[in-house]
Amino acid sequence: MRILIVEDNKLARITLKGFLKSHEIEEAETYDEAKKLLLSNHYDLIFLDLDLDFELAGLELAKICKRRNLYSVILTGHEETSIVEQGYTSGARDYLAKPVTQDKVDYTLQSYVVFDSEKRVESLIHESYITTHQKTLDELNMIKRVYLSDKPILIKGPTGTGKTVVAKLIKEACRIPDNKFISLNCASFADNLIESELFGHKKGSFTGADKDKIGLLQKADGGLIFLDEIHSLSMRAQQKLMKAIDEKEFYPVGSTAPVKSNFRIITATCENLTELIVSKEFRTDFYARISHIQLQLYALKDRPADILALLNFYLSKEVRKVVITDEARDFLVTLPFKNNTRDIESLVDFWTRNGVGIVERKDIPAQFLPVEEKPKTPKLTRAQKKLICEVGLKAYMEIVRDEIIMQYLEMNNQHRLKTAEDLGITDRTIRYALNRKQSKEIQLPLEVEYENSVH
Repeated sequence: MRILIVEDNKLARITLKGFLKSHEIEEAETYDEAKKLLLSNHYDLIFLDLDLDFELAGLELAKICKRRNLYSVILTGHEETSIVEQGYTSGARDYLAKPVTQDKVDYTLQSYVVFDSEKRVESLIHESYITTHQKTLDELNMIKRVYLSDKPILIKGPTGTGKTVVAKLIKEACRIPDNKFISLNCASFADNLIESELFGHKKGSFTGADKDKIGLLQKADGGLIFLDEIHSLSMRAQQKLMKAIDEKEFYPVGSTAPVKSNFRIITATCENLTELIVSKEFRTDFYARISHIQLQLYALKDRPADILALLNFYLSKEVRKVVITDEARDFLVTLPFKNNTRDIESLVDFWTRNGVGIVERKDIPAQFLPVEEKPKTPKLTRAQKKLICEVGLKAYMEIVRDEIIMQYLEMNNQHRLKTAEDLGITDRTIRYALNRKQSKEIQLPLEVEYENSVH
């Protein structure tokens, strides 16, 4: 660490230098000498005596340090609150009362390390994620406070908002080597294969397991595992992963010997996990384990000011220069970009592939233009799809019909004729439904999700 000591007392300089013997030290005795060094060199840490060749000279030097974003510490025998306040107002990061001791200096060095780490992470955030949206910046700045924690992090946000970018940002902040950052998209594997991928398996544990396999959790020992689209994980896999998070121990498929792994986990989702919990497609206890720290990312429709910045970023990476007219710019910031950053990349790719030099409004493909909102059509939940596979479509439709009849009977206080009239069916149909209800108890998950019919 390169440190500058500004102190007019030679004995005080020698004493402080002795406390900092493992660092590169430079010294200055006067205000002018210190100012010259500060303006022409970079220092990690500066100790400033409050009174040099004129009173409160250290405060003026602290202002220079502040302008250059340098970490300065005021050294003084003054204990008045007003003097301390002036020091911090001038830009000093810390204040040490004389006489200086080894413990005081060590504490200052530790404070600097924290400051330097936060500054490094702040720089990573600025370089990795393009945004001026205040809510997004607030979420990203939370990384500076939590990146050293071992608590699980859940990143939430629509498709294309940069959840993987943020996970890699945290990895860089933690200085985790590339071979200890393990990434997996949970939606890429069928339910019967995801456990083998995460936990590994023993040879012969299932058809096709012709050799032992090390799971990703074991590979992430001492590092970080990032599981994207965590909502697609089966209930069984959720339970097994929850136990591994709690105990840092798990069993590979087909093994009776536990494997220990000290991993940290980050998960991400574009779905509303609370709704999935209500529809019994996601475990409440698993959600509690993975969401100790939550980061929310926002769609471009919530931060339209970022659209042009992202376009400029992706255009700057292209060899061929593209210019966007003012009219096109004004129109672009009004577009929905439902896939967010991915749409921005696709748009830039379209322009470069088609040799567009000057982008006008007509050069924006129809796929990115707003469409009229159409009525929403029901989308089957995972539980409903499973039931159809188990009983067949015909039986499923009977269950749907019977369930609707039961709900109308309840609304009509079990009045069958009123229910038959409301539904346009016969009393005989209602009796058959009641008989089937008594003879078999298949529960139908009637809640449905909705999606736009526009594709």
